Amino acid sequence: MNFFELLKKGTALLKEKGIEDADFDAKCLLEYVFEIDRNQYFLKRFNEAVEDKKEKFLSLIERRSLGEPLQYIIGKWGFMNGEFLVGEGVLIPRADTEILVESAVDFIKSHSNVRTVYDLCSGSGCVGISIAMMCPDVQVFCVELSDYAFGYLQKNITLNNVKNVVAVKGDITKGYESFCSDKIDVLVSNPPYIESDEIRTLSIEVQNEPHMALDGGTDGFDFYRVIGEKWLSCMNKGSFAAFECGETQAEKLAELYADFSAETNIINDLNGIQRVVSIIKN
Repeated sequence: MNFFELLKKGTALLKEKGIEDADFDAKCLLEYVFEIDRNQYFLKRFNEAVEDKKEKFLSLIERRSLGEPLQYIIGKWGFMNGEFLVGEGVLIPRADTEILVESAVDFIKSHSNVRTVYDLCSGSGCVGISIAMMCPDVQVFCVELSDYAFGYLQKNITLNNVKNVVAVKGDITKGYESFCSDKIDVLVSNPPYIESDEIRTLSIEVQNEPHMALDGGTDGFDFYRVIGEKWLSCMNKGSFAAFECGETQAEKLAELYADFSAETNIINDLNGIQRVVSIIKN
């Protein structure tokens, strides 16, 4: 069986199981197993596939067909300018979250006095590490509570070779004073924001991600309230904060933080969905 036939078979097996992006996922798994890129596949597509790797590819197709996230199977995923190790117990980096990073970087680059950045509920560290890579003069503190996610955070700091990131194991509900004595210049967070009852309605792929990183409480706003009460209230005038949110939450989140904000912006993602709320502290 050549590469073209193998890819066709893998794609068909995923489609039979209702995998939405069957073509993309099968291509990613083929490239991963055979260590080739898209151009190499095109040149080799009629070459015979090595038997043991063919069996490995089909076994990974089987795992994907059962709902295991593609990123967990491969073990890493690209985000912004970096690559991030991921697996069971850590939220998968998503392109929508790049908007959050860009909003913070824009503020940092236009304000020369920014020195300290905090990334709350950091997970894999994709947000905080990306900011650190793009803004080498700031110190970024990535705060994460989960043991599993914290392990990935530490590995990803090493993998991306960033020297201006500190991994902090801690619970953000304990408040600002538990982590630092200096005021924060920039605060970012992609916290759990899905309503508790809604999680069971999500795709099997998302349900395979840690519920700890998804569950935002009854209305999805538990962590936003904590951040408002215990973090935003301690930030300096003129400091910046930005938050990812669900597609129906932006207006309510902006209202929740109105008392802390001298300026509020709602930023759409690439699909036109209101994805990030940012504020300038009053």
